Amino acid sequence: MRKRVIALWVLLVLILVLAMGRIYLPYYLKDYVNAQLNTLKGYRGSVESIHVALYRGAYTINGLKLNKIDKGIPVPFLTIASTDISVQWGALLHGRIVSDIHLLRPQVNFAVSKSGTSAQTGAETNWKPLVDNLVPIDINFVELVNGKLTYQDFSASPKVDLFITELNGKITNLRNVEDAHVPLPSTLHLSGNSLGGGKLAMDGRVNILTRFIDVDIDSKLEGASLPAFNDFSRACCLLDFKKGTISVYSELVMRNGQIDGYVKPLVHQLSVDRIPENTNPLEVAWASVASVLLTVFENQPHDQFATKVPLSGHIDSGVETAIWPTLGGIFRNAFIEAFKKGTDNDIKFEKPKK
Repeated sequence: MRKRVIALWVLLVLILVLAMGRIYLPYYLKDYVNAQLNTLKGYRGSVESIHVALYRGAYTINGLKLNKIDKGIPVPFLTIASTDISVQWGALLHGRIVSDIHLLRPQVNFAVSKSGTSAQTGAETNWKPLVDNLVPIDINFVELVNGKLTYQDFSASPKVDLFITELNGKITNLRNVEDAHVPLPSTLHLSGNSLGGGKLAMDGRVNILTRFIDVDIDSKLEGASLPAFNDFSRACCLLDFKKGTISVYSELVMRNGQIDGYVKPLVHQLSVDRIPENTNPLEVAWASVASVLLTVFENQPHDQFATKVPLSGHIDSGVETAIWPTLGGIFRNAFIEAFKKGTDNDIKFEKPKK
């Protein structure tokens, strides 16, 4: 009888310890995540709370915010309403232990400071240790829900603010759980809405397990109103647009670090408005010449201005654009034929030869 009582007490104490551990675990994880965020060089971050769901092998980070240490940039680099990290149970059938990540309302803000002397790009720090520490299990699936991507230049007047909203997307099979013989095992799909009412769509296949990451991606941004970009066009080119829409089509392939592809912008019903005021004579002259050239090289029967910019190079040495094919594209669109909408399907990812 006495042994049974002792065993019962031991069981009760064990249950109490586990319950107290379960209660304390979210607070411990919050302190741990906050500490990890603040290991990033040049950044400071925090989270509001963490929820643990042991029954499905998951935890959720709520209210993540990451700021660059720069008083001239008043917006955070990254905010995420919630980040759900869980074990991907289906992968266990393939004998693999990997994780899923679901990001709700993630927002990334690229920015130039008020003085124009510094920028917020995320390229100035190493993200891998942070991701490895927050997600110790290899990531196999990522989903974005209602995200936003912005570029803001606080040194321009008025401030440049470009954005893509309602970003939704998925990337699957990152760790190639399903088929080890496929050269591009991961599928990518992304959609969103841009400034000026444009529609973004990106589809492709990826292999992150190669040295440089292999990709084959088609993307398009269609029907964005040009006048909505006037703050940006004034800052970079001293041009105002009275009317017009822009669509941009692209194909990009990267294999073993070698990049090939193109970007094809098409502008419809182009009309250049007034030249911005308070500019020096050289700037006025440039704006006048640019507006005339845009009019001259517009394909009048199709009422569009277009060219095709080829991209090539190696990731180590940088990507180059060929000037003569680009100029040739402008002339061909203006005087020979109008460029067609959509991608050309002439950039292919070839399987490596055995």
